[in-house]
Order: sequence, then C-alpha cells, then structure tokens
Amino acid sequence: MRRFVRCAVTVVAMLAVAAGAWAIDAKTALDKLGFPADTVSQALAGEFVETALPTASERDLNVGVAFLVKQPPETLARTVREQMLLERVDPGTIAYGKFAGDGTAAQLAGLKLTQAQQKAYANATPGDALNLSSEELAALNAAGKDAAAIQDRVHELLLARYRAYRAKGLAGIAPYARDGASADPAADLAAVNATVRKTALLPPAFYDLLDHYPKGIPADATDTLYWSQFTAHGEDTIALIQSLHATFDGILIGVQRQYYVSTGYNIEQAITGFLPAEGGTLVIYTNHTSTDQVAGFGGSAKRGIGRKFMAGELEKLFKKARAAAAQ
Repeated sequence: MRRFVRCAVTVVAMLAVAAGAWAIDAKTALDKLGFPADTVSQALAGEFVETALPTASERDLNVGVAFLVKQPPETLARTVREQMLLERVDPGTIAYGKFAGDGTAAQLAGLKLTQAQQKAYANATPGDALNLSSEELAALNAAGKDAAAIQDRVHELLLARYRAYRAKGLAGIAPYARDGASADPAADLAAVNATVRKTALLPPAFYDLLDHYPKGIPADATDTLYWSQFTAHGEDTIALIQSLHATFDGILIGVQRQYYVSTGYNIEQAITGFLPAEGGTLVIYTNHTSTDQVAGFGGSAKRGIGRKFMAGELEKLFKKARAAAAQ
C-alpha cells in the first residue's frame, strides 16, 4: 500500500475563511466529519488527530486530519496557495509546472521521464501497473522503444487529458484499461462527491460544482491546473492536479483533485478547512483516494492499515510544512 500514499501529500487545496464568516463552528464541523470529541483540545495542544471518514466505495482509502498552525487563516491559506508550500517541502517532488489556457507542449517541457518511467511506458500493457486508456496504450506502443518518442507521447496524452478535463470535467476523464476490463476514475470521483455531500457541511452549490465542473464556476474563482512529477517509496509518478478556490455563500472554499495519476492509485480529492482558533489556525484536512489495492477480499482491513499509514506520512509532511510556514 505504500505506493499510493504520495497522493495525499501534494495538497494545495484549502478552505480559507475570514474571521467571523464561517457558518459553522469548529466542533460542529469536526463532529459532522466523525472526529473524536476532544479533537479541538488535542489539536490546540499541538497534537495531530486523525479519523476515518465515510467510505465512498470499496476502493476508497480515506483519512481526516486536524492540527494547529500558529498563523492566522488568511496568512496560512495564502502561503499554501501561492507558494505551493507542500510541493516545496516534500522531498519526493521531482518537478511541477502550471498549465495555462488550452495548454501547450512548452508547459510540459520540465517534465522529463525518469529511467524507470521510460521503461514502464515502453512496455505498457493493459493493467494496473500504469493508468492508461486503450487509445493511449496504442499511441505508446506505436512509439516503439525510442525514448524521445515515448516522452513526446506521454506529454501528448497528459495535454489531451488536461484539455478534456478543463472542457468537460468528470465527463472528460478517460477510463483506465485493465486486463480484460477497465477502471472508471470519473465514477470514483462521483462516488466521493456523493459521500461528502451527505455531510451537508458546505453549501450545496459547492457540491454541485464538484459534480458538474466546469459548469457553475463562480465569478471570483481561481482555477489552477498543473502537473506534478514525484517519487513515493520508489515509484516515479505523474499526476494532473486541479486546485480550485471560489466563494459560496460568503465562504471561500477550495478543493484539490488529482484527476489523473499515472500509477499507484486512480484519483484523489482533498478539501481542507483553515478555521480561526486560539493561537492560530485549526486545519481540518480530508482526503479520499481511490485505489484498486484496497478493494476485494480483506478490503476493510486493508483500508484500516492504509489509513493509519497515510495518516502517519501526512503528519510527517504537515510538520515540515508547519515549520516552513512559520519562517
């Protein structure tokens, strides 16, 4: 299960709330998400508190984490968003870059396949070793073993997936070819959305946007789409990521989605709340990751083990980020 933990540590998503604007108090929010009753006092004492979230499907590995950062919400939110803080402090990061407009090949110039990735793509077949559609597999196979051609095909497929998601949202996400079957990352995201909607924690228009993006984007939205290349426990991975922030009912809400991931897991969606608290900001982080590795026989036990491991890795990363934010 170590392969998919890196999904949770590229988070740039946030829910930044001006003091007095939050429509629900911290304890109520934590109760709705299933955190322990004494989470606020533990977090204010400097502890990291984690909990399991409602499960969206047999592939859903999820975790909620709460902790304190000694900065006001507005300052912390701006630091995380503008400086891509967690990307910078994560030692697994290889490269990352932003898309703009309809996207260009030049915007992917910094993404150079590692030797391990070159080998994997050169030998790509249907299965869970690489997440690729049937059409993408055909294009890669046509490139043969030529390293430059393979890198060009990978850039092309990433650009095509970016454009399709930007234009159609969930409907633009191509399925992953498996041996004799397929995996549907869009359906996994829809299942996660249905689960988080049931908490009724945030305005309905926000949940509607999760389902129908790009329809319904508020006028003040900041919609950042970028790519990230990273190593997690020996696995070199590429993810296409969305970080969207917009105002709903007077609350600035953000979500991060990894709507394409090359290997290790299928998709990821995270929402983070930055709430005013005594001594700084109470951070409430929630993550749902879809992975085939926790499905099937023994899935409940696998999810329990995976969640504990994910929470531990997140705590390490968030401690680095907290220290960096204080500088």
